[in-house]
Amino acid sequence: MRRRQHRRRRRLTAAIFTCAAVLAVAGVGAWLTDTDEPATDSAPTPTVPTPRATPPATQTPPPTEAPPVLSMPGDFPDDGPGTFRYASTEGDVLGDSGTLMRFRLAVEDTVDEEPDELAEFVDETLGAEQGWTAGGNHRFQRVPEGAAYEFTIHLVTSQTAGRMCGSAGLNVLAPSLPDGGVSCYYSGHVVLNLSRWMLSVPHYVDDEVPLEVYRRMVLNHEVGHALGLGHEACPGPGEPAPVMQQQTLRLDGCEAYEWPYLDGQRYAGEPVP
Repeated sequence: MRRRQHRRRRRLTAAIFTCAAVLAVAGVGAWLTDTDEPATDSAPTPTVPTPRATPPATQTPPPTEAPPVLSMPGDFPDDGPGTFRYASTEGDVLGDSGTLMRFRLAVEDTVDEEPDELAEFVDETLGAEQGWTAGGNHRFQRVPEGAAYEFTIHLVTSQTAGRMCGSAGLNVLAPSLPDGGVSCYYSGHVVLNLSRWMLSVPHYVDDEVPLEVYRRMVLNHEVGHALGLGHEACPGPGEPAPVMQQQTLRLDGCEAYEWPYLDGQRYAGEPVP
C-alpha cells in the first residue's frame, strides 16, 4: 500500500515538473518573439495608385484665313424700274481741306443692298488715307435726299445703267465690253453697274484680286471723273495701275490698284486722248 502511494507521488511530481518545464519554455519563446522578432503591424498597407501617363497636350492649329472673295455670281437682277432708295443720314465731312463735294447715295429699288449699309463702304473709300482727300484739294460729304449736292452715286442694274449712261451717249452695254456692261459718269451721276459690283471682271478674278479691291477702284475711278479727270495709261509692266486707267477693260501689264494716291503722292499715268 505504501509502495503504491510512493509510486503515485513520484509520477505526480514528474508530471508537475514536466508541466513547469513546458511553461518555462513557452515563456522563453514568448519573450524571444517580443524582442528579437517584432510583430508585424496588423493595419493594412495603403495602396498607392499607379500614376497614369498624361496624354500629350493637343495643340490647336492656328485659324486659317478665309480666301478673299473674288466674285459673287448668283441670282441678282439685270433690270429695274429706275427708281431709287436713298441713304437717309448725313455723313461726316471727309478730308481736311479743299473744295467740298456733297453727294447723295442712291440704290435702285430692285437691288438687294441697303443704302445706309452701302454708305459705310462709300464713306470709308472716299475718306481713306490714299483716297481722293489725301492731296488736300477735295473734301466729301454724304447728304440725304432733299439736301443740296454736287453729284449722286447710283448703284443700279445693268439695263438701267445702259439707259442712264446712254442718255449721255455712252454705250456701256456694247458687245465688246464685259458681259453685263460697265459703269460710267455723266453730268453729276456716278453710275455703278450692279453686274460689275457683284462679278468684278475676268482679268481681276484670274489674278485673284479681291472683289473689294475692284469695288474701291471703280468707285474711285468714276468719282475721279466727277472731279474732272480723264483716262490715264499704264506707266509700265509690273507697275501699279493708275486709278484713272480703264482697269475694267484691261490692265496692259500693270498690277491692279484701287487708290488715286500712292505713298502720299498723287499716282497718275499719261493722259489717254
